[in-house]
Amino acid sequence: MQTGEYISNRATVAIIRDICNKKNISFNSLSDEWLLELSKDGKLRRILGYKFTLNDSVSSSIAGDKVATYILLDRAGLPSVPHTLLRPKVTDEQKKPLMEWKKIVVKPLDGSGGHGVRLFANKNEAIRWIESTSHPAWAAAPFIDIKREVRIVLLDAEPLIVYEKQPVTIDGLKMFNLGLGATPIDLLPDPSLITLAAQAQLALGLRLCAVDVVETATGERMVLELNSGFMMEHYIQFSDKNKQRAVDAYNKIIKAVMEG
Repeated sequence: MQTGEYISNRATVAIIRDICNKKNISFNSLSDEWLLELSKDGKLRRILGYKFTLNDSVSSSIAGDKVATYILLDRAGLPSVPHTLLRPKVTDEQKKPLMEWKKIVVKPLDGSGGHGVRLFANKNEAIRWIESTSHPAWAAAPFIDIKREVRIVLLDAEPLIVYEKQPVTIDGLKMFNLGLGATPIDLLPDPSLITLAAQAQLALGLRLCAVDVVETATGERMVLELNSGFMMEHYIQFSDKNKQRAVDAYNKIIKAVMEG
């Protein structure tokens, strides 16, 4: 199933094709270039959208579930933004965590790209809205005054790309998604940031992922989410330097994929 934002002529495909040509890896694209096949020396590897074979299916699915991700991060003792599961109709048990929160952010449980995210003034407004929808599962989180958000792309705990997201404001919420208009600024991260991201990666059992870490107005760092499949299309478009960083990252990723 093809999910995620649709972009024609994806730069990622062209980059991977070029890497394969240089490494004498056979490259085949299928299903409108959403399914890619790489083969060499009897090894066949597949890429679906932005997901590679480096992560097992369970770990990848957990990363796509905001509540399951929070549970594992919290159990590992890592600072992370709380997320709780809400389903229409919201039960009394599901309401309990909301009692301690003032403003509430609601997002699709398995959504991405900032789509479907809403801010509510209180729990009653959030519950009423959720119960008016037909979406099967939502993740609710307390509103946090986020000062900055940083994305760390990791391969086996090695940072490949690190950048801060300059947000845009939509419906009263700071949105840090590049697809919604945010701007990437590359960083030389401090070791503590990389350590936190790598610990989050380990907690979910991922080899390749993008970890989003937020910093609050009070200076506290918290893991917001992990993405086992992540696009770099918007990042690449901002500058030639960004594109070269993406090429370098995909070179390492493809090497790991073919050696796995």
